Amino acid sequence: MKKNKFLAIILTLIMLAAFPLAEVGADVNAWRAERNRLQSERAAAQAQARESLYLLTGMRAEISDLLELMSEYTQRIEDAQDELEEIEITLLETRITLSYAEIDLEQAIANRDAQEELFHERLRAMHEQGPIGYLDILFQAANFTDLLVRLEHVRTIAQFDRQVLDNMEAAQERVAEVVASLVILTEQYEYEQAQMLLAIAQLEYAQEANSALMVRLQADEAQLALLHEIDAATELLIQNELGVVVAQIHAYETAAAARRRQEEQARREAQRAAELAELARQAEIERERRGTEPVETTDAEGETVVATTFSGQFVWPIPASTTITSRFGPRGSSHHNGIDVSAPAGTRINAAADGIVRTSSVGWNGGYGNMIIIDHGDGYSTLYAHNSRNRVRVGDRVTAGQHIADVGTTGQSTGNHLHFEIRRNGRAINPLPFFGKS
Repeated sequence: MKKNKFLAIILTLIMLAAFPLAEVGADVNAWRAERNRLQSERAAAQAQARESLYLLTGMRAEISDLLELMSEYTQRIEDAQDELEEIEITLLETRITLSYAEIDLEQAIANRDAQEELFHERLRAMHEQGPIGYLDILFQAANFTDLLVRLEHVRTIAQFDRQVLDNMEAAQERVAEVVASLVILTEQYEYEQAQMLLAIAQLEYAQEANSALMVRLQADEAQLALLHEIDAATELLIQNELGVVVAQIHAYETAAAARRRQEEQARREAQRAAELAELARQAEIERERRGTEPVETTDAEGETVVATTFSGQFVWPIPASTTITSRFGPRGSSHHNGIDVSAPAGTRINAAADGIVRTSSVGWNGGYGNMIIIDHGDGYSTLYAHNSRNRVRVGDRVTAGQHIADVGTTGQSTGNHLHFEIRRNGRAINPLPFFGKS
């Protein structure tokens, strides 16, 4: 029966090797090449999208700066137009004032000319008549008082004529000065008006240039935005294609991993079957040599193991106690690889057979606590765990029944006891059959 099981396992391995994993298995190299190509294209598309976004961001910043500059130019034009309007109003007022001043100047000149003409006529009359005219006026006085009065009148007339003439000339000079200052002021305002008109023209020209530049920038922005959308869509498309290919590769690798696990499981089962067959063969040879019956036991996986005997026999490790609190086999959700023998703390633990100490370790040791492993040859070894004290060291040669340790509760333990295992080629097997049916 064991031979048939071994043949079945070998046949399973042959079938797994003979049939392909899946039809897509042959294309996995092509998928990986496609994945690498798509990854390169995606990287290039991402770089292109970043570049277009960088350009678009710069273009929008430039448009924002230009809009701010155009707003500044518009404000400057409005301010210049307001200032020009004030200059034009002031210029108009100055021109009106100048017109009135020129009229006043003409009137002052006319008055001066008229008064001067009158004064000249009097001078001509005096020249023609000589001083007799004034004397005649004086001689015609009726008395001395009248003479004095007439003399004062003559003096007053002469002084008045002179004063009027002087006043007229002063008024003409003042009006002439006003007219001259108004002319200068008018020229100044006209110059400022011309300069302001020139400044407004320059600002309007710059604003028109900015408007034309804004139109070009907005067109470039729209083009860059479209280009960025295309780059982003290309990147997304490549990403989707890459996702499909990666999913195919993942599915293949998952199936391949499952197949490898199946093959490994079948290989282990075949190896195990071969080991069992070899154990049975060696047991048969040993039985024939010794003329004894084979010892049958079970390993940690529940398989029957035919154990060959070796020089010497196993002896019970704790002579003071035979109380077994946990047997070999399933225990809850785990598997118990040995037997637990309850005994008080410090109880003597003996070697179960002759051998060499391979391990004498203290500490946690994966829950075993302080433990000892003895190699007995022929693939057999025994393990003694949870000891309170180890009395042998690695490399010591011991004999069956020798005191090697004391019972304790170190490691993962709920009370004082010995955890005892027998291993064959490193695999734990049920110890009890080696000590008889009792």
